[in-house]
Amino acid sequence: RRSRQRQRRSVAVTGAAAVAAAGTALVVPAAARAAYAYDPNDFAVAVVSSTGLPATGLYDDPQAVLGRPTLRFNAGSTASPDYHRAKLNEAPYNVGTAGEKLLTTVAQGSSVTVRMGRPVTNDPRNPFGVDLIVFGNAAYGGTGGGGFTSDATNLNAFTLNGTSFAEPTKVSVSPDGVSWYRYDNGPYADGTYPTNGYVWNTAAATWTDTETDPTLPVDPALASTVAGKSAATVLDTVYAGSAGGTGFDLAESGFASIQFVRIEGLTDFAGGEIDAIADVRPVPEPTAVGLLATAAAAGLLGRRRPTV
Repeated sequence: RRSRQRQRRSVAVTGAAAVAAAGTALVVPAAARAAYAYDPNDFAVAVVSSTGLPATGLYDDPQAVLGRPTLRFNAGSTASPDYHRAKLNEAPYNVGTAGEKLLTTVAQGSSVTVRMGRPVTNDPRNPFGVDLIVFGNAAYGGTGGGGFTSDATNLNAFTLNGTSFAEPTKVSVSPDGVSWYRYDNGPYADGTYPTNGYVWNTAAATWTDTETDPTLPVDPALASTVAGKSAATVLDTVYAGSAGGTGFDLAESGFASIQFVRIEGLTDFAGGEIDAIADVRPVPEPTAVGLLATAAAAGLLGRRRPTV
């Protein structure tokens, strides 16, 4: 199978549906969070049920939805592996570094229902009002940086052109596996923001081996601001240490918490790939309050330094 990135349709990048809970969403600098420490319970841990996914091929195994989003993938073959980082302008496909399946394609009529490792709560401490993140294999289109996209591409010189290779797919959530709420009007899985597995060093124009945080959402309000910027600038100022993914606010569902997530392939919303589903980690209140207090004490909130 050819790269999903090259097969997917290109669509204009537009602003995401509003997902921040009014008055409660935290806008949190990346420095306010400690480095991500892997916990398997941050992600989907079990497939409850599936339809139309027989697990006989590379992209039809529902188990591939479980666990964390892809960090690296094999862009070559078993005999001649060529490992690439998952990045905002090069989506993962094929298999992982251990030959494991990475993605589940949810075609029309297919679905997969998973259980999260812990209840996902509608927590006012969650950044930007986002409580749940779904990762696919979308990618931003762009030009420059040294030719065909690879790990050698200079993201300082790669300019996003306002398109995204994406296949929007609908998501539903449930606290008990019985009562469900579907996000019929978006946001949708396998859309904004594409997965980015590692931190880019803009000063050195190279990748680091520092992993991004898959439990830290990107601000949905910034989705329409990426066009015309370099990929490096977007990673620095928009992603800000996040691994990307599409964010969902549970406030819309009316559920205080959920533990089950369903992805369905429906008419006009099918064919998307699902990589992982993550629970957003809240910002500890002492950290958030301390940052605000420090900023206020220093006179940094809503003020400019006088010119001299």
